[in-house]
Amino acid sequence: MEYIYGTTNIAQDEPCVVVLGNFDGIHRGHQRLFECAKEYANRSHLKTVVFSFYPHPTWVIGNHPKPLLMSRRDKKEMAKRLKIDMLIEYPFTKEFATISPKEFFIEILVKSLCAKSIVIGSNYYFGKNQSGSPTYLRELGKSYGVEVCIVEDVKHNGEMISSSTIRKYILEGEIEKANSMLGHPYMIVGNVVQGKKLGRTIGFPTINLIADPDRIYPPNGVYATKVTVYNKEYMGMTNIGYNPTVNSACKMIETYIFEFNEDIYNQPVEIKFYRHIRRERKFESIDALRRQIEQDEKTVKQFFKSC
Repeated sequence: MEYIYGTTNIAQDEPCVVVLGNFDGIHRGHQRLFECAKEYANRSHLKTVVFSFYPHPTWVIGNHPKPLLMSRRDKKEMAKRLKIDMLIEYPFTKEFATISPKEFFIEILVKSLCAKSIVIGSNYYFGKNQSGSPTYLRELGKSYGVEVCIVEDVKHNGEMISSSTIRKYILEGEIEKANSMLGHPYMIVGNVVQGKKLGRTIGFPTINLIADPDRIYPPNGVYATKVTVYNKEYMGMTNIGYNPTVNSACKMIETYIFEFNEDIYNQPVEIKFYRHIRRERKFESIDALRRQIEQDEKTVKQFFKSC
C-alpha cells in the first residue's frame, strides 16, 4: 500500500475510486465503504484511494477535540490489511477548513485525484461549516461525470456503528461491545521500551509501551489480550495505568506474554484487547500483587479457553 501525507504530492495520473472520511478506528461501517470501493475498482480496473485527514478536524476547529481510537500507525496497518491501494492523510488546517464544498470537489477530488467514483457514508458532510451534503456531492458528480456512491449506515444489534459510540464503549471498559462494532479487536501498536523490570522479580516479566496522549484508552486495569511478536501470536494479559503499588509516575501499557521470555526492546508489537478483567488498584505489598497476577493469569487463560 502506498501512503502519502501532504498537499503537493497527492496528484494521480490515472482515474481512481476515492473513499472519503476520517476513518478513526476503521470500524465495520468504514470497512463497508472500503468493500464498495474495491468492488467498483475491480470491475473498472482502477485503484482504491482512501482520502483522510490529519490532524483530526476537531483538533483544529471546535472546542472539543476528540481522542483517537487508533494511532496513525495503527490506521496505516489496518488499511494495508484491508488491501487498500493508497492511503492519503491530507493536512487539516484552519485555512483548509474554509474551503467551499465545490472547491474541494473540483480542485482536490477531480483535478488532483482524478476521481472516477467517490464512495461516502450517508452521514458524510464536507467543506466550510460542513455545508456539503451527500446529496450535494452527488449533484456535483453528475455535473462532472463522477459517480457518487452513498453507503447507508451499518448497524449492530439495532445500534448505528460510529466512532463516537465505540469511544464510549472503550471508555466504559466494554471491550467486547467495542470489538463487535469495530469488526476487529481494539489494538495498540508500538515499540517496546525499557520499564522498571519489577515483573521479572516476581516471575511475570512484562513488555512496556508508553501511552500515547492523543488516543483513547480503556479504564486503567487488567485486560485479556493477544500479542503479536515477530509475526507470531501469543496469549497475554495487559495492565493499563500507573502501577500504583510501586508509584509509577508515567502511564504505561504493561503486558505479560504467556510462554514468552525474550528480550524485544525497541521491537514493534501489536496488542489486541478482548476483555476487561479487573480495575487497577494498589496492593498492600509486592507479594499481594504477585498473588493477584497469578489469579489474573488463570482468569485470562480460562477466558480464551472458553472462546
